[in-house]
Amino acid sequence: QKLEHEIRFIKRWAVLAAMTLLALILVFRAFDRHRVSTQQVMTKDFVLVDNDGRARVRVAVFPEGSGMESYAANGERRVRLVGKGEEAALNLYIPATAAREAASVNLFGSNVLLTSLRGSISGTQLEMHSQPANGAAILALQDHSASLMLRGASDAVPSLRLTATAGEACTALTGASTASAATTLCLHAPGLPSLELADLVGDRAVLGIPQSRDLNSDRNSAASLILKYKSGTKVKVAPAER
Repeated sequence: QKLEHEIRFIKRWAVLAAMTLLALILVFRAFDRHRVSTQQVMTKDFVLVDNDGRARVRVAVFPEGSGMESYAANGERRVRLVGKGEEAALNLYIPATAAREAASVNLFGSNVLLTSLRGSISGTQLEMHSQPANGAAILALQDHSASLMLRGASDAVPSLRLTATAGEACTALTGASTASAATTLCLHAPGLPSLELADLVGDRAVLGIPQSRDLNSDRNSAASLILKYKSGTKVKVAPAER
């Protein structure tokens, strides 16, 4: 009787194990069929949410066309890519809640920044860099000023800088080997011009009305010529008084 009881116990567990194994086989087969059938998902709106359930990415067909939107944690739109017909638009939105934040589009080559377009509340800046040399072209619009800087891809190429502010507009050509050799042409408000030439040793010649404090004098004229040597000696040629 004890042996028969043990045999019945073993049979019951064997049947239970077989049923469990069969159920697992059916589940895995169903999962495998489900995985094959979901290689292509067809829906009108696809939303990705974060751990708190907030929508962060949305892929959908918008009234303007099909595309994708990305959102910040506070719900503000950050990126929008929409294509319709023969048109496509990529929009980057600067955060409205932070004055120092910016939106940018960057182009990298071998992990080196080549081109960058950056926009903020205060202005926009476009940078272009050469690889692997140190050449650059930077166009910036910030508040009430605008500037353009061109730097050659070799140390033998001079640098050019154009600036325009509320008080002056200047063109500066800097020597290739050293920044001390330069040519500067400025038009200062309210329309007072000056042309300054500087050589490698620090001697300068200024034609017009100088803006440097060490060259200014009580009587200045746009027709004046000032020579200043590295030693500190100054020579000024000005129109004679009538």
